[in-house]
Amino acid sequence: MTPRSNYFLKQPQFKFSLGSTLIFIFLSLVAWGIYFFSQVGFPSQNLTPYLIRTAIILIVDVFVIYLSGRLLRRNGLPAQALGFSVTNSSITDVLVGALIGFLTVVIIATLLYSFVPYHFVKGTLGISQLFKAGISYLAGNALEELLFRGFLFVVLSQLSGWRISMVIIALLFGLFHLPGLGFTVPGMKMVATTALFSFIFSLSYVLTKSLWTAICTHATSNIFLHAFAGLDGGGKAMFLPEFERNWPKSYDLGFWVAVVDAVIVSFLLYMIILWREKNREKKKIL
Repeated sequence: MTPRSNYFLKQPQFKFSLGSTLIFIFLSLVAWGIYFFSQVGFPSQNLTPYLIRTAIILIVDVFVIYLSGRLLRRNGLPAQALGFSVTNSSITDVLVGALIGFLTVVIIATLLYSFVPYHFVKGTLGISQLFKAGISYLAGNALEELLFRGFLFVVLSQLSGWRISMVIIALLFGLFHLPGLGFTVPGMKMVATTALFSFIFSLSYVLTKSLWTAICTHATSNIFLHAFAGLDGGGKAMFLPEFERNWPKSYDLGFWVAVVDAVIVSFLLYMIILWREKNREKKKIL
C-alpha cells in the first residue's frame, strides 16, 4: 500500500482521466441537489423529519465516498488516496481536526472580545438540540469536504501540486457559497471568507493526509461558532454573546475578524507543514 503521505505528491502511476473528473462534477451536483432537497423537504427540527433528513445526507455521503474511490482508480490511484480509510491513526486524525476547529473559534472569540468586550448568557438551544445540530453539521460538512477536498483535491494535486490545488479549491469553495447572495457586497464577503477558510480545511487535510481531519476541522468550527457559542450572530445557540459596547458602524468587524482568523490559522498550519517537510529532507540527507 502506498503511504498516505505520498498522495499529494505526483505519483508515477497517475493517469489523468478527464471523463472521470466530469463524471465526478456532474454527480457531485446531483448529490448536492439531493442534499438541498433534504433541507427544503424536511426543514423541521422535530424528530421524524430530522432523522429522515440526516439519513438522506448520510446516504449521499456514502455514495460520494464510493464514487470517489471508483473514479480515483480510473486515474491510476488507489481508493485509499482519498484519505478516508479507517486506520490506527484515524482517532488521532479526528482529534487533530477537532483541535484545529476549536482553536479557530477561540481565535475568533478572542479577536471579537479585543474590539467589543462581551460576556456569554444562556441561549436558546439545550443539550439535545446541540447534539442534533452537531450531527447535522458533521454529516453536511463531510459532504462538502468529500466534494471539494476529496477526489478533486487529490487529482488537482497530481496535476499541479497541492499548493496550487489548494488555491483552485479555495476559489471554487468560495463561489460555491455565492448563490442566494449574488454579486453583491455581502456576496463577495461570503466568497472571500469561505475561500479563506477553505485554506484551513485543505491544510488540515495535507497536515495528516486524512480527510477525517478536514471534516472534523470543518464540523467542529461550525458547531462551536454557530451552535455552541453563537458568535455568528444568528441567535440560535447554547450560549449567546452579550456585547458590552456598541458594534462598530464604520467597518464590518465580523468580516475582518473572520479574515484575520483564517489567515492566522492557515499560516500556522502551513508553517507546521513546512517544518515537517524540512525535517523529512534532513533525515533523508542523514
